Amino acid sequence: MEPNHGAGNLSLRQLEYLVTVAREGRLTRAAEKLHVTEPTISQQLRALERTIGMPLLERHPDGVRPTGPGEAFLPYARSALRCANEAATAARAAAAGTCRTLRIGTVRAGLPGVLLPGVRQWVASRPGTSLTLRPFGDSRSLQESVAAGTVDLGVGPRPVGWTGSIHTVCTEEYVLVCADDDPLREGEAHLEDLADRHWIGYGGVGRSLGDVLADACGDRRFRPRVALEVAQAEAAVAPAAQGVGLALVPRDVLDAEQRRSAVPLVPRLLREITVYTAPHPPADAAACSEALAAGALPSHTSQRSGVPEAAGVDRGVEGRAPVGQRRNGSTATAVNSREI
Repeated sequence: MEPNHGAGNLSLRQLEYLVTVAREGRLTRAAEKLHVTEPTISQQLRALERTIGMPLLERHPDGVRPTGPGEAFLPYARSALRCANEAATAARAAAAGTCRTLRIGTVRAGLPGVLLPGVRQWVASRPGTSLTLRPFGDSRSLQESVAAGTVDLGVGPRPVGWTGSIHTVCTEEYVLVCADDDPLREGEAHLEDLADRHWIGYGGVGRSLGDVLADACGDRRFRPRVALEVAQAEAAVAPAAQGVGLALVPRDVLDAEQRRSAVPLVPRLLREITVYTAPHPPADAAACSEALAAGALPSHTSQRSGVPEAAGVDRGVEGRAPVGQRRNGSTATAVNSREI
């Protein structure tokens, strides 16, 4: 396949079709998303491949996947679409005499408290500017949206295989929420002992609850019984407190009373939280990302290990055994932590 006069014949529509087909994995689903017919998509993709001079997609029994050249081409296609959207947004803002609203994507309903000083400083230093939060059901969707330019910054777990900027802002700790009359409330919890319990599942960790728990306890056979599936960690707290199932949630989503009754884990289960942008972000998005990271409160991080101090962890909580000590009085052989 010979190239057809270089990139001058590329169109944004062709790039949008390619990116959508690669994301959806099937022409039928892509056509539904784009509100066009399959033949229209096929025609535009063939024209794009003639321009590039090589196949960018290949058909398989389970759908359509990018070729090697297609994988190399896709990040630039996403970047071009993002830049086009940002150019239109900037022009409209300039015409209206307003500042562009920066879009922050999160895996939670709100921002971690450690970022709020940075938000305050950013808004105070830029009169007329504004930020908007867009929660996502899981970290994978958030990462794709940052890459596609539908949000300017991502706040969540470290993105996998990321080539844009990443700032680590804190490490959050996971704890268990259970009913008041649950025997777990007497002390700490060892995940490997909970395989027969019911659980509240949600997508905020970016992977299935089963995968997270299996990694956390080092046993790939750990497949939890999910009694109820909810959208985010915040929604898992109430049903867990009513005894529907156990909930594994970040301490940061709990209020002060809930934190006092949460059950700590042995070993501690930790997750790194970052602020990140796409490669070659707009100047205001890059500046905001740096400002949020710079404003992160150092008091949320232990001076020794970079792990946030957690009430009831390694110090014990009134009415329950300290972490590292099982309820029968024996001491665990090792108290450490694992990251997810």
